[in-house]
Amino acid sequence: MEIAVSPAILVLVLTLIVSLVTGHPEGLFFTRSIRGLLVRFVIVTLVLTAPILILPQLLALVGRIAKSEGFFGQLVKGAVSDRQDFSRLVAWLIRPVQGISLSLILAERFLSFLEEFSIGTSYARLLVTLTLFLMGGALTSLFLSVVWAFDDLGIKIYNKKTGEVHLAGSIIGTVLPLITGAIGVSGLFHTSLPLVALTDLLEIVMVLYPSYVFFAFLHHEFVIKRRSALSGNFATRSIETKVW
Repeated sequence: MEIAVSPAILVLVLTLIVSLVTGHPEGLFFTRSIRGLLVRFVIVTLVLTAPILILPQLLALVGRIAKSEGFFGQLVKGAVSDRQDFSRLVAWLIRPVQGISLSLILAERFLSFLEEFSIGTSYARLLVTLTLFLMGGALTSLFLSVVWAFDDLGIKIYNKKTGEVHLAGSIIGTVLPLITGAIGVSGLFHTSLPLVALTDLLEIVMVLYPSYVFFAFLHHEFVIKRRSALSGNFATRSIETKVW
C-alpha cells in the first residue's frame, strides 16, 4: 500500500513544507495552520472513501435500472483478467484528475451560491460552506465509485442497432469530468486575475490530490476483492463484436 499511495503522501508532505516555509500566510491552501491541513485531509479522504462501503447496494440499484435495454444500450461484460494488477497511471493520474475536475465545477457552483445569498455571521457562512462541500464530495464519490466499478468489472454498453460496444465507465468517467473541469477552471479565471486563478487552481489540486489517490486505491482494492459478487448485480450477456 505504501508504494500505491506514495504520490499522495509526497504531495501532502510538500504541502505541509510549503505551508511551514511561508509561515502559514492567510488563505494559503485555504487554511491557516498545519493542523488545519491535516484535519482537512482526513475529513476529505473519509468523505470520498465512505461511499465505497455501499458500492454493492449502488451497483445492485444500477443493475435493476439497466436490466432492459435503454436509451444507451444493453449492458454486456467484457473479458477481464482473473488478477487485475494495480495501474499506477490510472490511480495516480487519470482517476484523481477525474475527481478533481468534478470537484472544480462543484466548488465553482457552491461559491456562486454563497455569493448570491447573505449568510450573516462568519460562523454561519463556514457551516454552510462545510455542509455544501461535504455534500459535493459525497455526490462526486458516489458517481465515480459506480463509474470506476464499471471499468474494473469490465462492464460495457452494447448498442444493438449499430453493433458497437463502448466502455461505459471510460467514456462517462473521462468526458464528463473533463467538460465540468474545464467549466470550473474557466470560472476561476473569469472571477480572478490570471495569476491568482492559476495559484488557486494549483492549491486546489495540491489539497485534493492526496485524498483522491487514496480513494482510487481503496476503491480498486474493494472492487477487485469482491469482483464475482459485484458482477452478479448486472444482467449481462456475452457478444462477439469490436470494442471502440
